[in-house]
Amino acid sequence: MKTQLRKAKREELREIAEIYAREFSKPPYNESWTRRKAEKKVKYFFDNYDLYAIRFDGQLAGFITLNPNFMCPGDVAFGEEFAIKKELQGRNIGKIVLKELFEIYRKKGFKRIIGIANTSSRALSLYEALGFKISKDEVIVEKELK
Repeated sequence: MKTQLRKAKREELREIAEIYAREFSKPPYNESWTRRKAEKKVKYFFDNYDLYAIRFDGQLAGFITLNPNFMCPGDVAFGEEFAIKKELQGRNIGKIVLKELFEIYRKKGFKRIIGIANTSSRALSLYEALGFKISKDEVIVEKELK
C-alpha cells in the first residue's frame, strides 16, 4: 500500500472540501461545516498556503495545509489543518506524511513546524511519537527541523 504526498491540484479541491467538512464535523471537533463553507476555506488554503493532497493506494485519503508565512516566514511553518478519512486512519498514513513534510520544510530552510491539536484528538499521540512538544497550558505542537 502506497502513501503519496504532493501539492494539491485545483481539480482535487472539491473532494478535499468534502473530507474537510466530514472529518471536522465529527467528534472531537464537532464543527459546523457545510460543503460550501468547506469549499471556500479549502480554496483559500490552495490560493494562500501550501495545500497538500494525501493519496493512499491511488485514492485521495486526506490533506494537510501549512502556512509558511504565519509567524516567522522562512523559519516557522504553521500547520493549519490535517485530516485523513476515518476509514483510512490507523494505517500509518499520517506518520509517513508528517515525516515527509518535515524533510520538505527542513530542506527549504525552516527551523520548526508548529500546529494546534485538539486534546481529544487521536492525532495527539502521533504528534508526541514524532517528537512534538506538548504545551501544558495550550495544545500547541512543535517540531524542530534539524
